[in-house]
Amino acid sequence: MDLTPDPEDGFIRRKEFVRNGGDAADLRRGHRQGRLLRVTRGVYRTVDPDGDTGVPVYDEAYRQLVIAVAGRSTERVVSHSSAAVLHGLNQLAPDQTRVHFYVRAGGRRGREVHLHTGSLTKSDVTSVDGVLLTKLGITACDVARQGSFAQAVAVLDHALRLGVDRAELASIVRRSAKSSGIAVLRRALDVADRNSESVGESLSRSLFIEWSDIPIPSLQVEYRDSSGALIARVDFDWEGKVVGEFDGKVKYEKHRRPGESVSDAVIREKRREDRLREEGIMVIRWVWGDLKDPRLFRSRIRRVLRGAGVI
Repeated sequence: MDLTPDPEDGFIRRKEFVRNGGDAADLRRGHRQGRLLRVTRGVYRTVDPDGDTGVPVYDEAYRQLVIAVAGRSTERVVSHSSAAVLHGLNQLAPDQTRVHFYVRAGGRRGREVHLHTGSLTKSDVTSVDGVLLTKLGITACDVARQGSFAQAVAVLDHALRLGVDRAELASIVRRSAKSSGIAVLRRALDVADRNSESVGESLSRSLFIEWSDIPIPSLQVEYRDSSGALIARVDFDWEGKVVGEFDGKVKYEKHRRPGESVSDAVIREKRREDRLREEGIMVIRWVWGDLKDPRLFRSRIRRVLRGAGVI
């Protein structure tokens, strides 16, 4: 059986497969034999026998689902968290159980799709991977309106970092004045910062903003020695007395230098921290697990800031 995928999106769609003379039983057989993975109803992708035959990672699996479902219609515009994954927008704990679209009428929430009723202009829409979707700024604002304050801060931080102009976001806010979630969007845009470089940093900062007893730190502050050589660029800085570092699970992998192992990167990071302490600066680090217990995390931050005379 010829299981050649569509060259545009890499999928085999049952409807087109049968129309071109194929037998649907061949698709089911290929799925059972592990030669095909089912993306969604009636849509499959081939498996590289020499590659990873497992289920794709979280966001990649959802991206494939979005592209597959979007291919069923030329009228719908992919939106919200579905558009965000195609744009590569960072999201904090997104719900990726449904594919989101804008439609002119007939909004509904089903098992696989969520249709949002809305009116879009041509300038609101773009194309990514052959899929029609809302532009980056509108996508970020839609995700922000549907989430918590922390979720809104995370997506808006990243939108700014990807080059969306704050004035553009403000214009979208004005257009959405009567939409649900607009208060969260407005509040998050007031504090959104392109210098926040990860979801973990955005979540940390949103907590600091919520806590009136924790001063808001400066972001991405550089420390240099007497000769001007860079000692460190830190995630958070409180008055030059305390620096905070969020250690995500990919941090050391991401910042590895050419030819450097993860262990080498960890050692280099330890030396960097020692240099900061030699300058009389206190360093506090935290990971995702710390953010899952905000009460304890808040207590840790307060204790360090108090010890350094910041509060």
